[in-house]
Amino acid sequence: MNITQKPDVITSDYFYIYTLGNFRVYRGEKLISESSHRAHRLWCLFIYLVLNRSRSITREELLQNIWTESDELKNPEQALRTSIYRLRQIFNRKSSPGTQETILSSQGRYRWNNTQCWLDIEEFERKCLLGSQLADEEPKRATIFLKEALILYKGSFLSEFEDTPWIEPHRNHFRRMYLECVSRLTRLLKAERQFAKIIKINEKAALLEPFEEELHLSLMEALLEEGKYGLARAHYEYVTSLYYHEMGVKPSPAMRNIYRRLILNHESVEKDLNTISNQLREREILDGAFQCDAEIFRYLYKLEERKMRRDGHPAFLVLFTLTNPGANLLEQQKLAVPMQHLNDILSHNLRQGDVICRWNEAQFLVLLQELDHEQVRIVIQRIVEKFRDRRKQQHFDKVFLHATPLLLTPEPKNLDYPQ
Repeated sequence: MNITQKPDVITSDYFYIYTLGNFRVYRGEKLISESSHRAHRLWCLFIYLVLNRSRSITREELLQNIWTESDELKNPEQALRTSIYRLRQIFNRKSSPGTQETILSSQGRYRWNNTQCWLDIEEFERKCLLGSQLADEEPKRATIFLKEALILYKGSFLSEFEDTPWIEPHRNHFRRMYLECVSRLTRLLKAERQFAKIIKINEKAALLEPFEEELHLSLMEALLEEGKYGLARAHYEYVTSLYYHEMGVKPSPAMRNIYRRLILNHESVEKDLNTISNQLREREILDGAFQCDAEIFRYLYKLEERKMRRDGHPAFLVLFTLTNPGANLLEQQKLAVPMQHLNDILSHNLRQGDVICRWNEAQFLVLLQELDHEQVRIVIQRIVEKFRDRRKQQHFDKVFLHATPLLLTPEPKNLDYPQ
């Protein structure tokens, strides 16, 4: 029997190997790999033999891939022989009389010799391939195979086996297959306007692959088609915040297009106005500046420019930057705590009508309205002094705050205040 064919009825003579997500091996319905975290090399060796079962593998290849230099074994060849013996004990136990060894050895080479196995990655590949081949001619059958493939993918390949170089190419391979499967199934469901199913599929996929933008875009587009504008907006805010704080990435053009669809949609405006009204009532009791993301800040900045041209009332844009003593940018890992403190200082030391935005990993933008030059100078001085005091309290002595103000007039002018 081919290793990819799963018996209709689970039998104790069959082994079921799950590698996508948590690693598990069953003999029939009995789990036999429950202590895999305590026998990492043993099960790593087992998977290597199974994946390469079409050939005999030299002792040197196994030692190179399974036992790394960090293991510091005095006798690695003895460790290999012991692991082979333990695997034979596990997989030959209760075998029928006359059954061949599951692991063959000859002239320093080893080979897996048990075909009574079902391996999830081979079933996964088979269903992905069938879904791809049938997508154009038989989309309904393709949809069935692709859905079955997605059920099998419960996480990255051998996710528990970290720092194992030979696993990484396989992990990337199955990850790409999974993302292609989700994308293909999404297109098929979109053609049938089955947006509720698209939401369900891409929600799960986005949890597994949170930094794959296409999944979030498909999810938000489906939410918009289903009229779930509030959920689409909430997901947009979650994704843009995640990407910025984890990778320092601003919303892509595709993300910004989604946002424009959100704010221009009539139903979205009506529903969001109720939400916004509630939020505004809650904000009435709060002090401090209004904080927003970069996209909203751009709109507010443009609005302020228009007001300035119409009424002639100046406004000020202030860029706050954290640097090292030499006025150079700090390493990213050294910015997290000081930026949190700067955010707190800005929020609690500016007016409710002022607007602040974290522009990147080392800078905040502040929009100040209805102030003159002297008042802006005093505001900047107060923020710099507050940060200096906080720096002493929190002991991040080598972090300095610099402020660069810009007067918004028909011809914006840089200002230079002593700090």
